[in-house]
Amino acid sequence: MKNQIIRALIFQTVLGVIYLIVTGLWDMAFIPSALLGCTAVLLPNTYFGMRMLRETTNNNAPQRLGYAYRSAIGKWVIMGVIFFLAFTSEYPWDPVILFAGFVLMQVSGWFAPFVTKGN
Repeated sequence: MKNQIIRALIFQTVLGVIYLIVTGLWDMAFIPSALLGCTAVLLPNTYFGMRMLRETTNNNAPQRLGYAYRSAIGKWVIMGVIFFLAFTSEYPWDPVILFAGFVLMQVSGWFAPFVTKGN
């Protein structure tokens, strides 16, 4: 399980870096927006993954499920804080690039199990 969580996070990080490179090749001014969109998913997912790695030895299903719920709430709080700070700042974010990176990272989470399957 540890390898699957780590590989899923690595997969998302690599996909985010590719998105940043492509966005930077298109227009360097879009890189901060692309970085924020990716970070708004990668940072909370990393938090969630690292918290779940601590509980890999716990075989009590109800306790583990409760821990997963609390970790997921923390993940959403982190994501909300990132967006709150971004949109209350005076920086002129490009919303299309920002949300494209956000959606790309969210959707990559759906494909991560296929990438880490069997490992």
